[in-house]
Amino acid sequence: MKSKTRIFSILAVLAGILTGCSDSFLDRTPEGSYTDANFYASDDAIEAATAPLYNRAWFDYNQRAIVPIGSGRANDMYSPWGNPEFTTFQVTALNELLSSAWKSFYSVITMSNSVIQNIKEKSTGDVSEAAKAKGIAEARLMRACAYFYMVRAWGPVILMENNQVIVDNPVQPLNREEDVFRFIINDLNYAVENLPEKGDQPGRATSWAAKGMLAKVYLARSGWKKGGQRDEADLELAKQYAADVCDNSGLELLPNYEDLFKYKQNNNEESLLAMQWVPLGEWGVCNTLYADLAFSTEVTGGVNVWSSYAASIDMLQQYELGDTLRRNATFFTQGSYYPYICIADGGYTYTATGSPIKKGVVGGPDDDNDGYVQSMNSPLNTYILRLADVYLTYAEACLGNKERLTEGPGLEYFNKVRHRAFNGKGDWEKTSVTFDDIIRERRIEFSMEYCNWYDMVSWYCWKPDYMLNYFNNQQRGYRAPVIKKDEKGYLHFGNNDASGTFQEGPDYYEEPQIEINIADDDIFFPYPESDVIQNPLLKEEPVPYTFNE
Repeated sequence: MKSKTRIFSILAVLAGILTGCSDSFLDRTPEGSYTDANFYASDDAIEAATAPLYNRAWFDYNQRAIVPIGSGRANDMYSPWGNPEFTTFQVTALNELLSSAWKSFYSVITMSNSVIQNIKEKSTGDVSEAAKAKGIAEARLMRACAYFYMVRAWGPVILMENNQVIVDNPVQPLNREEDVFRFIINDLNYAVENLPEKGDQPGRATSWAAKGMLAKVYLARSGWKKGGQRDEADLELAKQYAADVCDNSGLELLPNYEDLFKYKQNNNEESLLAMQWVPLGEWGVCNTLYADLAFSTEVTGGVNVWSSYAASIDMLQQYELGDTLRRNATFFTQGSYYPYICIADGGYTYTATGSPIKKGVVGGPDDDNDGYVQSMNSPLNTYILRLADVYLTYAEACLGNKERLTEGPGLEYFNKVRHRAFNGKGDWEKTSVTFDDIIRERRIEFSMEYCNWYDMVSWYCWKPDYMLNYFNNQQRGYRAPVIKKDEKGYLHFGNNDASGTFQEGPDYYEEPQIEINIADDDIFFPYPESDVIQNPLLKEEPVPYTFNE
């Protein structure tokens, strides 16, 4: 733990010089070489110091763990060969991806702490107060995001504001979940007050991002282990912050859902906060997920890939008739056509069986990607928060403890998400919304964006019996080898017989080799064994945190 903390502190100082496309804020660094003495000597230097918080700090999480944790665990997809233990709830404390995620979240936290401390203690007179406040706000926003992921993954975690405390004594106790939420909210409140409404560079965090995150945090806290009844005060705050973003930011949903996942739409209007990866960047600042997501070189312009992930039957069955825009943007399904993949050949039509992952697959280097595609180097950012998330957060907060939401702005914003999904055609508008509708809409809208499991944990903490029943009826561990549409457009699942004829019925690809029975003890992940060995207090009960503000 000591050596890791020292490394992360050094990275926050030295990792400002990055490679990649020239118009990214990640490349705009002040002239001259950086040393510990002059790194915080100008406003530009402050911006360079916070740049690694958008990529390098998150790298170990985004490298691979993000997919099975955020999407596999939610049963968005399944692979019997690609980390199936996350879907089947067989993850142990020895799991390497679990350890990578834990390490990466603390990388974000320790980098943020280092930036905050250095801005306060090492900034020279040439640095404006506004730049200092903004730099600290960016660091506190990212620290809050890391802890928000962690509390929904592990529950109690170690809160820390001063890296030196951990360096001096790495054996620290866990802190209570209520204190983790308070810590997150304190950080986000500072970010709201000190980030600009409009960033001067695409991809930089704004106060709208912080307000959107606050809405999600208050909504999660409203029902967190409160016996099935959401706290009305937290619901009101969630509505207040979500409404502010929805009504006053001036931002709108991107008109075409599929465009959200194209390289040239990075930092689009709907993107409130995202990990900013450097196209063709060096290891540590690049998005490595392409090879894990793309199923074949035929959709990558020959670039080497190896994904075995495919849609789960449960996920595909969430889609309504007519919701083909979101389905085909998320999964390849038989007959789906993509004009922006294999452009030189007139586009690409998927004709095979099964439903591999589409979201995150942008085509090859020559498919309007400026050449920025390599095997483990995708040009896409990774969303942390987008506007549609705030719309649905608003709707859920308005639903609150009621059985049904039948009117008001929450319902209106819920329907804005659906209007885009159905392109305003067919049976898209809801006259009322239930909790089941919230679950289904969120799962579809954010499928394969590595966030559905985190929301499911929040729902579990509110309605544990309901969600346990939900999890145990998700047909976990099944994939459909053949997906076929009838004349009305409905999806059917089955298999080909020896003659190649489609056979109707539930003849699924492969049954799980283990019995899956998800219980209360299975929801939160175990703490990584390597960290428990170094810090035995991870096995002890959490303690209150002493707040400085």
